[in-house]
Amino acid sequence: MHPVRVFLTQHVPVNEYPEKMQEWYHSALKELENKVKHYTPLMCEKKKPVPLKQYTPKIVKVLEFGRKQGGSKKEQERKQLIHRHKRELKGAIREIRKDNQFLARMQLSEIMERDSARKRKVKELLGSLATQEGEWKAMKRKKGKN
Repeated sequence: MHPVRVFLTQHVPVNEYPEKMQEWYHSALKELENKVKHYTPLMCEKKKPVPLKQYTPKIVKVLEFGRKQGGSKKEQERKQLIHRHKRELKGAIREIRKDNQFLARMQLSEIMERDSARKRKVKELLGSLATQEGEWKAMKRKKGKN
């Protein structure tokens, strides 16, 4: 509290304050003088520095065919499992793609069938309308001659 005491005694214009404030000021100074205990300032505990990682190269034997030798059995099994998983995943994706293409072709063929059926029915209707119109005109001509 020494810096606070120095601040209060040297830098605060007490005479300009009201009486009540001056009383509080003097009582605070008396309290500070009565408490003479000196405490050691708080400091953070020293921590050991985190050691840097040593990047030592892993030496792996290479056979004449370019295959890497070394590593544990578990590592090799893990790599094989990962490779097998990737291959199966690619196969599954390929199958899904084929299924989607098949479904798209089936839907397209159904749509084309419906369109062709509709066109055929429209042609039949137009044809029957044309024959009816022709018959009606022929009947009209016969009545006009009589």
